[in-house]
Amino acid sequence: MKIKKTYIISICLILTSLLVFLPVSGSDSEAGSASWPRTVEDDLHHLVLLDAKPERIVSLAPSNTEILFALGLSDQIIGVTDYCTYPDEALEKSTVGGFSTVSIEKVIALKPDFVVASPGNDMEIIDRISSLGIPAYYVEAKDLDQIYITFEKLGQLTGTEEKAISIITDLKTREEAIRAEGEKSSKKPTLAHVIWNDPIYVSGKGTFQDELIQIAGGVNVFSDKEGHAIVNVEEFVYRNPDILMINSGSGMGGDNSDILEYFKTEPRLSGLSAILSDNIIKVDSDKADRAGPRLWDLLDEIAPKIWEL
Repeated sequence: MKIKKTYIISICLILTSLLVFLPVSGSDSEAGSASWPRTVEDDLHHLVLLDAKPERIVSLAPSNTEILFALGLSDQIIGVTDYCTYPDEALEKSTVGGFSTVSIEKVIALKPDFVVASPGNDMEIIDRISSLGIPAYYVEAKDLDQIYITFEKLGQLTGTEEKAISIITDLKTREEAIRAEGEKSSKKPTLAHVIWNDPIYVSGKGTFQDELIQIAGGVNVFSDKEGHAIVNVEEFVYRNPDILMINSGSGMGGDNSDILEYFKTEPRLSGLSAILSDNIIKVDSDKADRAGPRLWDLLDEIAPKIWEL
């Protein structure tokens, strides 16, 4: 089943949903016209002050890097982590170490005027960066709505408000079209998103993957689990999902290539309905596990496969 073109998303609803994305600093009320300096509250509820539009940005997480590139800030991004592999231009930037092993010396050497951090970073590093007078904005997006807010706030701090609103509008339109199509189906296939196989690690409630499954009209068989959880083989067999959504690719340096093979060759799992009917969705782990704009690409990928069952 294909997404029908007949779905017209109400402009009024979209504009209403965007009212939360109003500038929070400056004397001018129009988006994009507020003068510098600008102050925005980050996800640690810290006020981040920028005296001028940032020209030298360091991103300390792959998800933040993808958002900053989407905002059109390629020329301003001067440093990323070893795991910032998307888009391709990120590979051309100077690296400042691993996700959780950022080198403060490398960050300082790049002379940034703005740093974007996340939960995977060492808080001592973030505090040290801030103590040196370098504005550090902390992102902890836990659902799609918070990613929208991250786009808005980073857009404001970097002077790319118009681009941010354009991206938000597009993503919301895509999301609502798929939600509407998913709600039409009376059949609600059950899915399990598998992150790892040794032990079996799945996505439960409060995860991006659970949210995407619901939007597309499916049911997460492990929605009673909190966050990402470990389950044993016997429990997996008992839940017996209609569809397996399995991570593939490198995934923050790990190799996920053997997960599907494990499910096909493990005698206790080889009889799963999803295996026998070959209802398997392989997803790029970097795309599936990063709080960035490619989550909507993943939604576009998995929704038709859920509807076809």
